[in-house]
Amino acid sequence: GVELVYERGGGKEEKDERERLFELLETATIFYSSRLEESAKKYLKERGVKVETIKAFRLGWAGDAWSEASEYLREKKFTDKEIVDAGLAKGGERGLIDKFRNRIMFPIADSAGRVVGFSGRIFGEHASPEAPKYLNSPETPLFRKSRILYGFDKAKQAIRKNKCAILVEGQMDLLASHQAGWANTVAVSGTAFTPEHAAQLRRMTDNLVIALDPDEAGIKAAARAARAALRGALNVKVAELPAGLDPADLIRK
Repeated sequence: GVELVYERGGGKEEKDERERLFELLETATIFYSSRLEESAKKYLKERGVKVETIKAFRLGWAGDAWSEASEYLREKKFTDKEIVDAGLAKGGERGLIDKFRNRIMFPIADSAGRVVGFSGRIFGEHASPEAPKYLNSPETPLFRKSRILYGFDKAKQAIRKNKCAILVEGQMDLLASHQAGWANTVAVSGTAFTPEHAAQLRRMTDNLVIALDPDEAGIKAAARAARAALRGALNVKVAELPAGLDPADLIRK
């Protein structure tokens, strides 16, 4: 009897809510990936991203319309509250306004491969020069930046096999690394590397190689990541990259 009351209370409702958000984010991923236009594909190709990588990582495109994604999700019977809770829109005077516009979209998945958020890179002729280069989903019931590593769902087996994980900073570095055969690579998403990230990696390996950009900001970030990783009981090495080359550039060369 007690269990049944609990199910009717917070437990089951909360679970149903989460499942709806997973479903919504999956629908949004299909929406964005179906709209990846030629100019964005050309840009990705110039950056060394192959067609199969675009498909494997389900890259997409958010256009310049104010509420195109929100309207599509409404058509799919999601409520305004669910769209906002998933981090894809905010409420305005005229209804919902899409959070992501004029951006190449990188879906971010949890360890089971379910989409929990997005990172969007500014792109397109209508993009505002004042807009941030990268925009990440806000914290939501599914997306906790301190616990999610971009690419971890695809890197798990390779991390275990190689007995080592590689940490890079951005989506492009991660895609280049996976393409080049370093499938044991993960990236942080809009946050610093945390002890929770370290705990996630420790389920697969005790060893971490940090390969962040070799500029002043990257070196400071590497030091912070190393401290968090050491606190999380990982063995840490820092890759010494040639000056001026981030991992994606280095791999292309």
